[in-house]
Amino acid sequence: MVKRLFASITLLFALTACGASEVEEATTGNLETEASEEEEVSVDLFEMKQITSWFPQVENAGQYYAQMEGFYEEAGIEMTTEPGGPQVSSISIVSSGSAQIGMAQADQVLYAINEGIPLVAVFANFQKTPQGIMFHKDQGIESFDDLGNGYEIYTAAGAGYWEFLVNQFDIDSSQNRVYTGDSSAFVSNKKAASQMYVTSEPFYLQQEGIETGHLLIADSGYSPYGDVIFTTRAFMEENPEIVQAYVDAITKGWESFKAEPEKVYDYIIELNPDKTVEQMTYATEQMTELVFGGDAATHGVGYMTEERWQTLIDQLYELELIDSDISVEDVFTTEFLN
Repeated sequence: MVKRLFASITLLFALTACGASEVEEATTGNLETEASEEEEVSVDLFEMKQITSWFPQVENAGQYYAQMEGFYEEAGIEMTTEPGGPQVSSISIVSSGSAQIGMAQADQVLYAINEGIPLVAVFANFQKTPQGIMFHKDQGIESFDDLGNGYEIYTAAGAGYWEFLVNQFDIDSSQNRVYTGDSSAFVSNKKAASQMYVTSEPFYLQQEGIETGHLLIADSGYSPYGDVIFTTRAFMEENPEIVQAYVDAITKGWESFKAEPEKVYDYIIELNPDKTVEQMTYATEQMTELVFGGDAATHGVGYMTEERWQTLIDQLYELELIDSDISVEDVFTTEFLN
């Protein structure tokens, strides 16, 4: 009897041990499967690179917000964001295939298309470009015609708006000076005027005790979209679902920025320590209407119209800066905009 009981207990322990082993194997197997699935999800992310228009700044908040909050990953994209700058051509980088997404002014995109580079604009960060001409506040300048009164005007080489200003206002081409990004010539000369971003240079000069006034280029009648997001036509046609995912992610980024702009400030400072909360607060105040106003107020951030693009094409053609054979249908698309 005792022997039978001992044998039964031994068998029970054996079965229990066997069951525990099977449970352990099953659990281990499940964990391995979950790990494999996680690895598979990571592998499935589409690797992309985008080139911004400048060093990390709040003017590109939609892109950086999406990076900070993981909106790209949620959309299935593993995104690498590289900053632009004075020596960086996003158009050259994207057209060569080294990046899929770039950022430039609308007229720059048209120059590229005119040269046979098949780019397509899919999103406009700024409805109204923050580009402008600044001057010393005590000069009493109220219109672009006032700039014709002996001012040295610093603009980037090849700026389309400069040709427009010379054509439309009492400004002579001999007044032009090459803008290098250094404001010292402007600071030392009361009869100097300089290109600027309304979100940036006026703030920094104010910190130095220099008061400025400005005229926005968009108010001259020349109004390209600012910081246009573009890709190549080939990439768009081969990967429409990826372009859609990208536009969805940055749209969510811009909408999040509108609701809580200060949340992205520290992230941008990590990327660009030269930035400060004070400067970005100032920039946000200046740019809110430029990003979310106009057509964006009705149709959503990033929106573009055929009328605006056609007007710009016509202006550049009249100025002999592009050829006449650019079709507006080849320049941009709204199919990815919500």
